Amino acid sequence: NDTLRFLVLDAGSTGTRAALHEFFVERTPKSPNGPLKLRHLRLRRYSRKPGLSAFQHFPDRSRDQVNALLAAAAADVPKPQRAVTCVALRATAGLRLLDSGSRRRILRVVRDTLATSAAFLAPDIDSAKLLSGPEEAKFAWLSVNYMLGKLDEANTNFETVPVLELGGGSAQVAYEYPDGELSAPLDRASSSKATLTGRRIRARSYLGLGVRESVLRFVGYRNGKSAGTGVSKKAYNSSCIAANASLNFSFGSVTLQLEGNQRDNSSGSTAATVKKCFAQAKDLVQQVKPGIAKGEKTVYAISSIYYLVKYLKKSSPVPGTRVTYSDSVCPSEPRGDCKAYSISAGDIADNAAAVCRNPPDQGPYTPYYCINLSVLSAMLEQMGLPDSGTVTALGGSDNLGWTLGFSLDALLQSAAASAATLTATATAAAVSMATVLSMLVPARIAQL
Repeated sequence: NDTLRFLVLDAGSTGTRAALHEFFVERTPKSPNGPLKLRHLRLRRYSRKPGLSAFQHFPDRSRDQVNALLAAAAADVPKPQRAVTCVALRATAGLRLLDSGSRRRILRVVRDTLATSAAFLAPDIDSAKLLSGPEEAKFAWLSVNYMLGKLDEANTNFETVPVLELGGGSAQVAYEYPDGELSAPLDRASSSKATLTGRRIRARSYLGLGVRESVLRFVGYRNGKSAGTGVSKKAYNSSCIAANASLNFSFGSVTLQLEGNQRDNSSGSTAATVKKCFAQAKDLVQQVKPGIAKGEKTVYAISSIYYLVKYLKKSSPVPGTRVTYSDSVCPSEPRGDCKAYSISAGDIADNAAAVCRNPPDQGPYTPYYCINLSVLSAMLEQMGLPDSGTVTALGGSDNLGWTLGFSLDALLQSAAASAATLTATATAAAVSMATVLSMLVPARIAQL
């Protein structure tokens, strides 16, 4: 029985976060070479800002950020274990929004940095890659269902939950669907399906619907395209931002001055403003396809959605809105570490309208909540969740993200591949599961 560690660098749109996952390998005493179970022990987190996309014009600056994260993580791993601890970087929406040449230059620097670092074991060319949107959705689905205990043997009804994620640049949705019953045609361009732990899941990703990127689309900076970087001296405005607001907005390599639309917001017609914001959101989410299993009435949500629903709970834009709270939703986490706020889809829409009638004008994130809530509400409607449906927003635990699912998949797939190796060497007492997986996991990372 061994403790395994896996270091995943999550190169997101607003920063790079290193997740050092530690697992305990459980093997059945009666069948030591049989199927393995991984029990998550702990997660250590390290982060650096900005996101790698901010180095679009200076890719070599990525090296210092990655080295700093490796050094921080190495301090928490016993020296003898570092050589058998795998590391991989996967970049998400921030790099997806860049042109292919910029992406290649940044990832080349990162790969060189990992290859020359003596801290951890890195597969050569595949140590740093772009994580596709559907892959991100798939691994987030695995993380959430693992944390909720839905993949445990004790879950005899085999029910899993749909997962919706709203990041900085994109939105992801993944759910399990019954054999022979598809809620929508499979779109090869934006979807993927895979079998994980014997489950068939559908995963989709929608670039441009993240809480930061959607702001750029609302004010017309992107105009629906991924082009446009740098610092703009022009002030952009939107009716969905407070009339008196003057905001410095940054996302990736973009910095803008944003203002409320004085004419629209001073006309006295708040209903017209709400209608305009909702119409923009509806246009933006047209790419979204029906995204939950037929008849599903509950969606579990993570990332930015957790903070949006938490805000509705605390600020009550619509008095009397029912938002229920729980602090013990993840069986494997200590009470209070994994929290949930539940609200109906209809109440999200009503509160989005209330926020748009009087948008906040202070704070780093709240001035954009009219835009964010409008997009979330429109997306839920487009996905097919009824107004009476429930959104359960999970947060408080760093395990509620794609890196845990990525680690689980890589380790379990590699463990399955190592069965023959273990059988052949079962008589050698010195054989370590960590040693075997250190040879096999890089190959699995390459597939991912």
